[in-house]
Amino acid sequence: MPQLLDSVELERAAALAAGPRASFVAGRLALRRFAAELLDVPPSDLTTHFSCPRCGTGPALAHGRPGYMLRGEPLPLALSLSRSSGWILLGAVVDPPAGAQIGVDVEDPSRLGFDGFDAVALTPAEQAHLAGLAGNALLQERARLWVRKEAWLKMTGDGLTTGPETLDVLCRPEIQDLPPGEAGLPPHLRGAVAVARPQR
Repeated sequence: MPQLLDSVELERAAALAAGPRASFVAGRLALRRFAAELLDVPPSDLTTHFSCPRCGTGPALAHGRPGYMLRGEPLPLALSLSRSSGWILLGAVVDPPAGAQIGVDVEDPSRLGFDGFDAVALTPAEQAHLAGLAGNALLQERARLWVRKEAWLKMTGDGLTTGPETLDVLCRPEIQDLPPGEAGLPPHLRGAVAVARPQR
């Protein structure tokens, strides 16, 4: 129910068109309930505490890396959220050590068939990797690379302040592809998760 959301989230939702608003609200409700269930606390007791590398951290933010407070203390969770084509993918690290972060992303390959995608989204090595692919195979591999990039950029907190065409994700051990149909997603969607663990 939307009343579970904080005022800053409701304000952001109100500024969106009807379709994006419904997706935003569904995602935030799912994320709040997910966090609450992981720690066995009521979702209504949580308050938003998102962080952004440009804007800082606190209850006034409705964007950036997700986080929540419970009775004045930050939840011991690293969280990530992605939405695509009516589906929501959530990820978490419970009791993360200092510096541990997570990023998840999901995408519908059919949305990546437009001209110019490779030039604005992929490195030269990634473009070479796609050489010879066509049709659905090309869309699937584009989507696989894209969700890896998005998961990485969510994990680092940089988002699209980093040009995706400068980020090569062909061989990064911190990123794992989610096999089709895994994590509760339908088989036509592609997903990825990236986890940063602190250096020992």
